[in-house]
Amino acid sequence: MSNERQESKLIRNLGFWDLMAISVGQIIGAGIMSSTGVAIGMTGTGVVLAFLMSPIFTIISIFPVAILGASVPTTGGPYRYCSRILGKSPGMLYLLLHITMNVGLAQYALSFASYFVSIVTGLNQHMVAIAILTFFFITNLVGTKSAAILNKIMSVALIGGLLLFIAFGLPKADLAYIFTPSHLFANGGFAFISTLALLSSATGGAQVLAELGGETKDAGRTIPRVMVISTFGVGIFYVLIAIVAAGILPMEQVANQPLTLVAQETMPGIAFYLFVIGAALGATATTLNATLSWVTKPLLVACDDGLLPRSFGTVSKHGVPVKLLTLFYLVGLIPLVMGFDIAFITKFTTANSLLSKLFVCVALFVLASKSGDTLKRSSLKITPGQAKAISVTGMIILCVLSSSLLLNLSLAVVGFIAALIVIVLIYTNTYAKHVKIEDDLLVDYTTEKEN
Repeated sequence: MSNERQESKLIRNLGFWDLMAISVGQIIGAGIMSSTGVAIGMTGTGVVLAFLMSPIFTIISIFPVAILGASVPTTGGPYRYCSRILGKSPGMLYLLLHITMNVGLAQYALSFASYFVSIVTGLNQHMVAIAILTFFFITNLVGTKSAAILNKIMSVALIGGLLLFIAFGLPKADLAYIFTPSHLFANGGFAFISTLALLSSATGGAQVLAELGGETKDAGRTIPRVMVISTFGVGIFYVLIAIVAAGILPMEQVANQPLTLVAQETMPGIAFYLFVIGAALGATATTLNATLSWVTKPLLVACDDGLLPRSFGTVSKHGVPVKLLTLFYLVGLIPLVMGFDIAFITKFTTANSLLSKLFVCVALFVLASKSGDTLKRSSLKITPGQAKAISVTGMIILCVLSSSLLLNLSLAVVGFIAALIVIVLIYTNTYAKHVKIEDDLLVDYTTEKEN
């Protein structure tokens, strides 16, 4: 049966630096460029403290994914863990959250466009966003390896641009202004907690590596290492950049604005353009590109499982599930066509992302309770008791953070999510009622595909 699965056509060709490029690109663009202004609008200069704390909460919340990825690396990681360990219905609910949280493709495209129009004036921001989303959709049709190579190039440019932003801005930042109590918590404690929740998307990008277990060399060792190193490494940049973003101009002026506003204040002309091209455009582009390289994997496995039509998961000769990639292209395209703003998209996608991580925490807890021996395969050397403690801690943090963001959304939006959940449960208990999911967590479908 394993030879019939489309995932067996995936190619195991991603190494440590390939994953590092994907992870860094996913984290930086998803956070510092598209969320900093929104975060300042929510909590004032407390954005600096939020970025300081965010990597810690992120590691706690994604560590269950890292543990599972180290123990049983596999394609479509979190979906496979939920569906095999928890059952069909939780697996399908995870897929729903996976689709809705990747409305974030529109967020990344809009963030790119907001910076692009700052140097090329006269263009429609949403049309630029549509164009860049389309470009990277076409790039990923060629395969994940080409996408990873492109991300390596762009990652070098974006890190150089961020260093310029820090070098010119840090000496001019007013630390006394930043750490004035009334500025740190400008909108109260609840707003600060909501900001922590929002920024979890800024530092949580490394979790997506669990989707690429079937395409990664020595995945059980490589994936968790890259997750931890990239999260804390990028976290250092985040804190320094947040100090510049919040400490140069009054917070009312930079709230909900791109970083170009501060960059123009601190940088000479040539440095400003290098920042926009290298960091601002590079960061958002790498995240958009990286997301399209992994986003299809859970649905690919669900197609092979029979929970979704198998024909949707057909993989091309380049190792790409074209129909599924097209689906996510449309998921990102629709909010752009409808003209949604970036603040709403960011809050919506982050809330769904946090809820999806909750399922993974539960899956690890159940695995540790019922099959603790599986954890012995992990390069992280985690005992069942430690895994349970990490899972419970992650659940508590995720419940607090996700609820704080959901309360920021309208009742209509929350009702829309609830309606989708009901539809998925009905679908699972009608169309997919007789589907039996294969217990294949420990099966490697791509071993012979190395190149």
